[in-house]
Amino acid sequence: MSSARPVWRQSRALVARHEDYGVGHRWLELEVRGPFAMPAPGQFVELRLPPAANPVLLPRPMSVAAVARSRRGLRVGFLYAPVGAGTLALAALGPGCEVGMLGPLGRGFPLDHPGTPVLVAGGRGVAPLLFAADVLARRPAARARRRPVLLFGARGRDQLVGLADAHRRLEALGGSLHVCTDDGSAGPRGDVVLLLERVTPGLAGPLVLHACGPHPMLKRVALWALARGVPAFLAMESMMACGTGVCRGCPLPRSVGAREAYDPAAAPSLHGNREWAMCCTEGPVFPAADLDWERVE
Repeated sequence: MSSARPVWRQSRALVARHEDYGVGHRWLELEVRGPFAMPAPGQFVELRLPPAANPVLLPRPMSVAAVARSRRGLRVGFLYAPVGAGTLALAALGPGCEVGMLGPLGRGFPLDHPGTPVLVAGGRGVAPLLFAADVLARRPAARARRRPVLLFGARGRDQLVGLADAHRRLEALGGSLHVCTDDGSAGPRGDVVLLLERVTPGLAGPLVLHACGPHPMLKRVALWALARGVPAFLAMESMMACGTGVCRGCPLPRSVGAREAYDPAAAPSLHGNREWAMCCTEGPVFPAADLDWERVE
């Protein structure tokens, strides 16, 4: 992983688009007013709602799903499910409402890593991976040698969020899309490791996996990759209250190898310690070998 430090700042943003996006999900686009660094796939931002509409103290960490340049700066997209007090309040905001935005935060996917990119998504974890596919497609070698393959799994058809959009985008990128569901309502019955077993023998090696989804899914993907010596980078979720490492509220357990390699003299102050990594500053994207998957909750 790159040791480069992200550059983040606090900005104001206005709701430019906000609509339903599949069953139980919303698509939000914010137009950032003022300077803001271009986010990378896998990075996140902290959104703070206006005081009159905010029922919670802490901002909401949101993974970036899309970025486009506009005449006024950047337009940043997010895919989310309104499930708690904060996201339900966010879902009520209409066009023109102002939101505070801190970011971009954390480390994203190392898309320069050599190999055929296999993007592994679970549910709404597809959003940053479609963003990653777009970035890969814009790179000079992408069309000739690095067409992305997206493996998309969910509990059922309704949880394959944005499936039609994924089909269109992967086709335009010259990549391929494979789906599966736990209940067999779309694609073969089973999880994304089943798709890894089915699809990867036909891909040109070497492979590199980039994954986002629930922790149980990421654990299975990580163990599959580690057992085969395939590089894998996984976007983790945690309670990232501040997003900058100050509150120490988002620890993830380091693997034995990562603990042995940890050098406290070289570690930035907002990283974790020998035992624990901070999801917000050292992640949210981690190499599979850096985490202890038996202790990841």
